[in-house]
Amino acid sequence: MKTSLVLLALSLLACSVWEIHGQCQEVDLDDQEVLEAKPEKRMEQQLKGTCWVCKWALNKVKKSISTSSSQEELKQTLLSVCDNIGFLKSGCKGLVKKHLWVLIEELSTSDDVRTICVNIKACKPKEVLDLSY
Repeated sequence: MKTSLVLLALSLLACSVWEIHGQCQEVDLDDQEVLEAKPEKRMEQQLKGTCWVCKWALNKVKKSISTSSSQEELKQTLLSVCDNIGFLKSGCKGLVKKHLWVLIEELSTSDDVRTICVNIKACKPKEVLDLSY
């Protein structure tokens, strides 16, 4: 038990160091074999986080605006929504700033938040998600 905890701690530490340098290796604790992490897996994990942040932020914005909100009100609401997300604040602000004008335009339509997030490529389309499992 102690050995596996030590191996786990060392693996996490090693992966943290490698991640800083843009590389990551996974360790299979059963075989104690080092596996090369696939960049597609990392991008998929980032996409899931980005998708969640996008849907969370747009749900908050949609709840706090009315159908008659001006573009300036939408802009201010979008720019301030990320202040309440905690440790994901910088990723949220980056997403909002990158897509600010598209988000303002999309929020003026009747599209749901998932559709808007797919349109700005923060989420995968439903068909792609269905095919990946």
